[in-house]
Amino acid sequence: MIGAFPWDPFPPGEPDPKGPDPIHAIAFRAAVTAADAYHAVRLALRRESGTLRVGNRFVADGRYREIAFVAAGNAANSMALAALHAIGNRLTQGFLAGPEPVPAEIPFQGIAVPPGYPGTPEAQAVSDAALEIARDLTEQDLLLVLLSPGALRALATPPAGLGPAEFEALTRGAHERGATGREVGLLARVLGTGAVGGRLAQATTRADVATFVVERGDGAAVLGGGPTRAVDPAERTEARAIVERIGIAAAVPAEAWEVDAAGPLLPGGAAPPRERVARPVVVASPSDALQAAADAVFDKGWTSRLAFLQLRESPEETARRCLARSEDLFVAERITPESRTKGVATFSMATLGLPEGVDEGPALGAFLTEAAGLLRRRETSVGLFRTSGEIGSPSFPPGAVIGAPTDPDATVAPGRARAVRMRRGITDVGCLAMVAYPKPAETAGG
Repeated sequence: MIGAFPWDPFPPGEPDPKGPDPIHAIAFRAAVTAADAYHAVRLALRRESGTLRVGNRFVADGRYREIAFVAAGNAANSMALAALHAIGNRLTQGFLAGPEPVPAEIPFQGIAVPPGYPGTPEAQAVSDAALEIARDLTEQDLLLVLLSPGALRALATPPAGLGPAEFEALTRGAHERGATGREVGLLARVLGTGAVGGRLAQATTRADVATFVVERGDGAAVLGGGPTRAVDPAERTEARAIVERIGIAAAVPAEAWEVDAAGPLLPGGAAPPRERVARPVVVASPSDALQAAADAVFDKGWTSRLAFLQLRESPEETARRCLARSEDLFVAERITPESRTKGVATFSMATLGLPEGVDEGPALGAFLTEAAGLLRRRETSVGLFRTSGEIGSPSFPPGAVIGAPTDPDATVAPGRARAVRMRRGITDVGCLAMVAYPKPAETAGG
């Protein structure tokens, strides 16, 4: 049985939240709990009755002499602790890299990597440690690669011809010139060195490799730079087209492109046999959060509707699309004071157009500012919630709501966003956007 997680995002058995926005808080709590990285890894990595489950494979519990791990990204601590609790003292070595220091509960070393674009100086130490662990493993060993959004910044070192600051300026500039979050990740995967682009698996010439991914909507193959999957020619062609389209081709040194699609050979020789490197297993995704939030609100007597499974546009465009689609869904329901439902709530998952690992806080503020200007019904409220918790600027909470309160007895300042709190660094499957329309009746509410 899977035990309680010491950093549960919300205490088990906690009563329904109070305050002006209970239905938003209920949805937020359900979304984060369902996509929790700790419990997701515990489900994917289990020891039972002499059998070890590793993702989609089952092997004898004694199959491996040594099990090592590399955990990188916003949920690195959660994922590493889950592996430790699942395997116990069989987990013999590992390294962590994330926005928060390694807690005392995890007896392995790591480096704190602040949020931002690829090109941080810390990436060299992280990459060196990860590759060193990988090279030392034998055919009797297993390497667990635990990835969550933010892993890219920790694992990607600059290409030939660029230093860390120049690499960060290149990736930041690409985004500012119109590259999507996914495209920035692809550029860093193709151009970057270190442990991305399949180099981590390549360094593990003999051991089995299993990769668990917390995915936020840009694709498991791109997340973290794909440390266990080599860059293919099509990706390299796409990367060249991106830099040409946004006008930064001159900023990319020619030698940065002069790398074999599988990455440069590392000390130790050839890449491991393909069958020893398992396909990445997505253990938590935006759909997990989305479904749980909708179900939780439905259980409270509301009508739940999907607006968008995934939005990758800018915060402002995401707000515009969410409000427009939500209005259409609400009108289609034809809610009256006699309706049995308490109201209509619509849901979307979003990346806000940001590359993985970039602080979502300012984008959260931009979304809510745009949404506030688009509200056309006085009873409507809009919430946006980061599943990564309070990572990044302290000026922005994990989540906030703008508009009318769903508690009819609450008094709130007009036009002021109201923060909704959560513990830090639990998971990161993107942002949950929710629009709530209580039914037009005095007794309506959450």
